[in-house]
Amino acid sequence: MTECAQCGSCSVVCPVFRVTGREAHTARGRLHLRETAQLVPHSPLYEELFASCLLCGACAAVCPRGIDTRAAIIEARAGFSRVYGQGGFRKFLVRKALKHSGLMAGLGGLGRGAAGRIDSLLPKQSGLRLRLVLFDHDEEVQDSPAGGSLAAGSELSSLVYFPGCAAQTLWPEVVNSCGVLAQQCNFALTVPSGLSCCGLAAHSAGDTAEARALACRNIQALEECDGPILVSCASCYSHLAEYPGLFAGNAHWQKRAERVVDRLRELTTFLAQFQNFKPIAQSVQRPRRRVFYHDPCHFRYQTLITMPPRDLLRRCSGLELVEPEDGPGCCGMGGLFHLGEPELSARIHDRLLATVLPLRPQVITSTCSGCLMQWRMAVAESGLDIRVVHLARLLAEESGAGEFPGDGPICGG
Repeated sequence: MTECAQCGSCSVVCPVFRVTGREAHTARGRLHLRETAQLVPHSPLYEELFASCLLCGACAAVCPRGIDTRAAIIEARAGFSRVYGQGGFRKFLVRKALKHSGLMAGLGGLGRGAAGRIDSLLPKQSGLRLRLVLFDHDEEVQDSPAGGSLAAGSELSSLVYFPGCAAQTLWPEVVNSCGVLAQQCNFALTVPSGLSCCGLAAHSAGDTAEARALACRNIQALEECDGPILVSCASCYSHLAEYPGLFAGNAHWQKRAERVVDRLRELTTFLAQFQNFKPIAQSVQRPRRRVFYHDPCHFRYQTLITMPPRDLLRRCSGLELVEPEDGPGCCGMGGLFHLGEPELSARIHDRLLATVLPLRPQVITSTCSGCLMQWRMAVAESGLDIRVVHLARLLAEESGAGEFPGDGPICGG
């Protein structure tokens, strides 16, 4: 071993190791495998061990030698087949779908239609029903009295908006909510044409060429508009911020990527800077809702954005923020990890659920699209009376833009 001190710090924090106890599932174990010449590097077992990593970044955050394990695993995956690991073909199809925004929009429309028509006909624990909850969405946030249109108004400054795939195809209320919140800060959102998937899924799979192609497309689209770029998805924001690293050795595109990154504004950090941004008092007297905010791993370990979301929630008189004693935990989604390792994903989430349920939350919120998907499926499968909603939607409600539809769950039950 040339770098790893084999201290075991990575084992303590690894969500996968915590549920399997397998040394090969730790960062230390995988680094050792990479440097063991006796192994055939592209055997199915070898590829599976590297596929069963969430890329959450917990190991790199505690490594005393600063080893970037995420980069090492992505580099290893780059040499694998396109359908490596369990569920490899499913993950490959999803990556291809993400590449085509039109296809994603069509699938989203079909999913929402199916969710509205056949959900009540399916058994409570039906696998299809649990998948369809991903397409459930709230009533769209109503425009504020001043008019919460996404189009730029005469008295509002323009703010470029990168909505991400989920907001564009699954949950349109997120886009409308961000429009309302931006307007309260005297901005109007502008969504550039030509945007695509941020490319995180392709990058995580080791498909650098595809990740760069998607990055180039987004950079070109964002360059057509001036000013700050608001991003409401934690995963998208974290990956967009890493764009310059995709173009190492290409000075032209790296500089263009850096200029775009300098303009990025994460939703909660952006809103929290406005001290006068404070949701209005409740229009209807009701008990405060107990809210659990789920930290996306990208924010915990990469961009270190943990306090702004909590700050915003504490400004809401109608909400009570609840926190587990053991602190935040991984939900087990890991991008497309849940497709390839559904059992591991569920076991990781079950551990987190066991720490959250004693808090008796009525609402679970986050800004990561993947984490919200994981929580929605878990809530539906457990039949819990808990609502799962994007933080932008929750803040818009507390701002008076659309009333809370009730105490029932948005999915499941």
